[in-house]
Amino acid sequence: MKYYKIQIKSFYEDRIASRAEGENITNANEYFWAMDKGGILHNAPIFDYFVLESFDEEKYWEWALFDVHKFIGAGSQIPGWLISEKLKNLLENFKISNPHTFYESKLLYKEEKKDYYIFQFSGEQFFNTLVNYIDFNKSLFFDPNQKIDFRIIDIQDLIIQTRRIFKESGCEIINVPVKKLVLNNNIDFFSMQSFLGENIISERLKQAIEENNITGFQFFELDYKVVIE
Repeated sequence: MKYYKIQIKSFYEDRIASRAEGENITNANEYFWAMDKGGILHNAPIFDYFVLESFDEEKYWEWALFDVHKFIGAGSQIPGWLISEKLKNLLENFKISNPHTFYESKLLYKEEKKDYYIFQFSGEQFFNTLVNYIDFNKSLFFDPNQKIDFRIIDIQDLIIQTRRIFKESGCEIINVPVKKLVLNNNIDFFSMQSFLGENIISERLKQAIEENNITGFQFFELDYKVVIE
Protein backbone atom coordinates (compact mmCIF):
# COMPACT_ATOMS: atom_id res chain seq x y z
CA MET A 1 0.00 0.00 0.00
CA LYS A 2 1.22 3.49 -0.79
CA TYR A 3 1.51 6.15 1.91
CA TYR A 4 1.66 9.95 1.90
CA LYS A 5 2.75 12.64 4.31
CA ILE A 6 -0.26 14.57 5.60
CA GLN A 7 -0.19 18.15 6.87
CA ILE A 8 -2.64 20.91 7.64
CA LYS A 9 -2.43 23.55 4.94
CA SER A 10 -1.18 26.86 6.35
CA PHE A 11 -1.50 29.26 3.39
CA TYR A 12 -4.15 29.88 0.71
CA GLU A 13 -2.86 32.33 -1.91
CA ASP A 14 -2.93 35.64 -0.01
CA ARG A 15 -4.61 34.33 3.18
CA ILE A 16 -3.33 32.51 6.26
CA ALA A 17 -5.28 29.51 7.56
CA SER A 18 -6.74 30.37 10.95
CA ARG A 19 -6.12 28.24 14.03
CA ALA A 20 -8.22 27.26 17.04
CA GLU A 21 -7.74 29.27 20.23
CA GLY A 22 -9.16 27.84 23.48
CA GLU A 23 -8.75 30.66 25.98
CA ASN A 24 -12.52 30.75 26.61
CA ILE A 25 -12.58 27.15 27.86
CA THR A 26 -12.75 26.67 31.63
CA ASN A 27 -9.50 25.21 33.05
CA ALA A 28 -8.16 25.07 29.51
CA ASN A 29 -4.45 24.95 30.35
CA GLU A 30 -4.94 22.20 32.93
CA TYR A 31 -6.61 19.97 30.35
CA PHE A 32 -4.37 20.89 27.44
CA TRP A 33 -1.09 20.36 29.33
CA ALA A 34 -2.38 16.95 30.43
CA MET A 35 -2.91 16.11 26.75
CA ASP A 36 0.58 17.34 25.94
CA LYS A 37 2.00 14.79 28.39
CA GLY A 38 0.04 12.07 26.65
CA GLY A 39 -2.70 11.72 29.22
CA ILE A 40 -6.07 10.38 28.07
CA LEU A 41 -8.77 12.45 29.76
CA HIS A 42 -11.57 10.19 30.96
CA ASN A 43 -14.96 11.85 31.50
CA ALA A 44 -13.64 15.02 29.88
CA PRO A 45 -16.08 17.92 29.60
CA ILE A 46 -17.26 19.36 26.32
CA PHE A 47 -14.55 21.87 25.42
CA ASP A 48 -16.77 24.88 24.89
CA TYR A 49 -15.58 26.90 23.06
CA PHE A 50 -12.73 27.50 20.61
CA VAL A 51 -12.50 30.52 18.29
CA LEU A 52 -10.44 31.09 15.17
CA GLU A 53 -7.36 33.31 15.19
CA SER A 54 -4.30 33.74 12.99
CA PHE A 55 -1.23 35.87 12.46
CA ASP A 56 -3.19 37.77 9.81
CA GLU A 57 -5.27 40.88 10.47
CA GLU A 58 -8.19 40.21 12.85
CA LYS A 59 -10.76 40.97 10.15
CA TYR A 60 -9.56 37.83 8.33
CA TRP A 61 -9.66 35.43 11.28
CA GLU A 62 -12.99 33.99 10.15
CA TRP A 63 -12.37 34.21 6.43
CA ALA A 64 -12.79 30.43 6.04
CA LEU A 65 -13.83 27.39 8.07
CA PHE A 66 -12.12 24.08 7.38
CA ASP A 67 -12.63 20.50 8.52
CA VAL A 68 -9.28 20.61 10.31
CA HIS A 69 -7.46 23.39 12.14
CA LYS A 70 -4.21 23.63 14.06
CA PHE A 71 -4.16 25.22 17.50
CA ILE A 72 -2.84 28.58 18.65
CA GLY A 73 -2.45 30.27 22.04
CA ALA A 74 -4.35 28.32 24.70
CA GLY A 75 -4.37 24.95 23.00
CA SER A 76 -1.12 25.21 21.07
CA GLN A 77 0.35 22.49 23.32
CA ILE A 78 -2.32 19.96 22.28
CA PRO A 79 -0.66 17.12 20.31
CA GLY A 80 -3.38 16.85 17.72
CA TRP A 81 -5.89 18.77 15.62
CA LEU A 82 -9.35 20.31 15.96
CA ILE A 83 -11.54 18.45 13.47
CA SER A 84 -15.13 18.64 12.24
CA GLU A 85 -17.71 15.99 13.01
CA LYS A 86 -17.65 15.06 9.33
CA LEU A 87 -13.92 14.30 9.48
CA LYS A 88 -14.24 12.43 12.80
CA ASN A 89 -16.94 10.17 11.33
CA LEU A 90 -14.74 9.43 8.34
CA LEU A 91 -11.67 8.63 10.46
CA GLU A 92 -13.66 6.20 12.57
CA ASN A 93 -14.07 4.00 9.48
CA PHE A 94 -10.29 3.60 9.14
CA LYS A 95 -7.47 2.11 11.18
CA ILE A 96 -5.83 4.86 13.24
CA SER A 97 -2.66 4.27 15.23
CA ASN A 98 -3.31 3.81 18.93
CA PRO A 99 -3.54 5.40 21.37
CA HIS A 100 -5.81 8.15 20.08
CA THR A 101 -9.02 9.74 21.23
CA PHE A 102 -11.65 12.35 20.32
CA TYR A 103 -12.95 15.00 22.71
CA GLU A 104 -16.24 16.71 22.00
CA SER A 105 -15.74 20.44 21.49
CA LYS A 106 -17.41 23.58 20.19
CA LEU A 107 -16.02 26.08 17.72
CA LEU A 108 -17.60 29.54 17.58
CA TYR A 109 -17.63 30.66 13.96
CA LYS A 110 -19.48 33.78 12.84
CA GLU A 111 -21.57 33.80 16.04
CA GLU A 112 -22.64 30.16 15.63
CA LYS A 113 -21.26 27.25 17.65
CA LYS A 114 -20.17 24.32 15.47
CA ASP A 115 -19.64 20.72 16.60
CA TYR A 116 -15.92 19.94 16.47
CA TYR A 117 -13.58 17.49 18.18
CA ILE A 118 -10.07 17.55 19.56
CA PHE A 119 -8.33 14.64 17.81
CA GLN A 120 -5.48 13.67 20.15
CA PHE A 121 -3.02 11.25 18.55
CA SER A 122 0.36 12.07 20.10
CA GLY A 123 2.00 13.13 23.37
CA GLU A 124 4.88 12.16 25.64
CA GLN A 125 3.23 8.99 26.99
CA PHE A 126 2.13 7.86 23.51
CA PHE A 127 5.73 7.42 22.38
CA ASN A 128 6.44 3.87 23.59
CA THR A 129 3.19 2.54 22.13
CA LEU A 130 3.45 4.29 18.76
CA VAL A 131 7.00 3.14 18.02
CA ASN A 132 5.87 -0.47 18.45
CA TYR A 133 4.23 -0.20 15.02
CA ILE A 134 7.74 -0.07 13.53
CA ASP A 135 9.81 -3.17 12.84
CA PHE A 136 13.23 -1.64 13.52
CA ASN A 137 15.14 -4.77 12.50
CA LYS A 138 13.86 -4.44 8.93
CA SER A 139 13.66 -0.63 8.66
CA LEU A 140 16.51 1.47 7.32
CA PHE A 141 17.62 4.97 8.28
CA PHE A 142 20.07 7.53 6.93
CA ASP A 143 22.84 9.47 8.66
CA PRO A 144 23.01 12.82 6.81
CA ASN A 145 26.26 13.76 8.53
CA GLN A 146 28.23 10.64 7.59
CA LYS A 147 26.21 10.02 4.40
CA ILE A 148 25.54 6.37 5.23
CA ASP A 149 22.54 4.10 5.73
CA PHE A 150 22.20 2.40 9.10
CA ARG A 151 19.78 0.38 11.20
CA ILE A 152 18.24 1.17 14.56
CA ILE A 153 17.91 -1.60 17.12
CA ASP A 154 15.06 -0.44 19.32
CA ILE A 155 13.38 2.56 20.96
CA GLN A 156 16.36 3.48 23.12
CA ASP A 157 18.68 3.30 20.12
CA LEU A 158 16.31 5.63 18.22
CA ILE A 159 16.58 8.17 21.04
CA ILE A 160 20.39 7.88 21.11
CA GLN A 161 20.77 8.18 17.32
CA THR A 162 18.35 11.14 17.18
CA ARG A 163 20.40 13.03 19.76
CA ARG A 164 23.68 12.14 18.06
CA ILE A 165 22.57 13.30 14.61
CA PHE A 166 21.08 16.47 16.08
CA LYS A 167 24.36 17.29 17.81
CA GLU A 168 26.60 16.40 14.85
CA SER A 169 24.46 18.49 12.47
CA GLY A 170 24.98 21.58 14.60
CA CYS A 171 21.41 21.33 15.94
CA GLU A 172 19.93 21.61 12.43
CA ILE A 173 18.55 18.07 11.89
CA ILE A 174 15.93 17.28 14.50
CA ASN A 175 14.78 13.82 13.38
CA VAL A 176 16.53 10.76 12.00
CA PRO A 177 15.86 10.60 8.22
CA VAL A 178 14.06 7.43 7.09
CA LYS A 179 15.19 5.36 4.11
CA LYS A 180 12.78 2.42 4.49
CA LEU A 181 9.98 2.15 7.05
CA VAL A 182 8.63 -1.31 7.82
CA LEU A 183 5.35 -1.40 9.74
CA ASN A 184 3.88 -4.48 11.40
CA ASN A 185 0.29 -3.30 11.10
CA ASN A 186 -1.81 -2.30 8.09
CA ILE A 187 -2.86 1.10 9.49
CA ASP A 188 -4.29 4.09 7.64
CA PHE A 189 -3.07 6.93 9.85
CA PHE A 190 0.24 6.69 11.69
CA SER A 191 1.43 9.53 13.90
CA MET A 192 5.23 9.79 13.97
CA GLN A 193 5.45 13.51 14.68
CA SER A 194 6.93 13.01 18.16
CA PHE A 195 9.83 10.81 17.03
CA LEU A 196 10.29 10.96 13.24
CA GLY A 197 8.75 14.37 12.63
CA GLU A 198 5.68 13.66 10.51
CA ASN A 199 2.34 11.88 10.15
CA ILE A 200 1.54 9.53 7.29
CA ILE A 201 -1.69 8.18 5.81
CA SER A 202 -2.60 5.36 3.46
CA GLU A 203 -3.64 5.99 -0.11
CA ARG A 204 -7.15 4.70 0.64
CA LEU A 205 -7.62 7.24 3.45
CA LYS A 206 -6.21 10.01 1.27
CA GLN A 207 -8.72 9.10 -1.45
CA ALA A 208 -11.58 9.06 1.05
CA ILE A 209 -10.61 12.53 2.32
CA GLU A 210 -10.56 13.87 -1.23
CA GLU A 211 -13.77 12.11 -2.33
CA ASN A 212 -15.66 13.43 0.71
CA ASN A 213 -14.41 17.00 0.12
CA ILE A 214 -12.68 17.21 3.50
CA THR A 215 -10.97 20.60 3.62
CA GLY A 216 -7.79 21.85 5.24
CA PHE A 217 -5.22 19.18 4.35
CA GLN A 218 -2.36 18.90 1.93
CA PHE A 219 -0.47 15.75 0.95
CA PHE A 220 3.09 15.06 -0.12
CA GLU A 221 4.90 12.14 -1.70
CA LEU A 222 7.27 10.40 0.71
CA ASP A 223 10.99 10.29 -0.05
CA TYR A 224 11.24 6.84 1.53
CA LYS A 225 9.51 3.50 1.12
CA VAL A 226 6.83 2.18 3.48
CA VAL A 227 6.37 -1.59 3.71
CA ILE A 228 3.66 -3.50 5.61
CA GLU A 229 4.60 -6.92 6.96
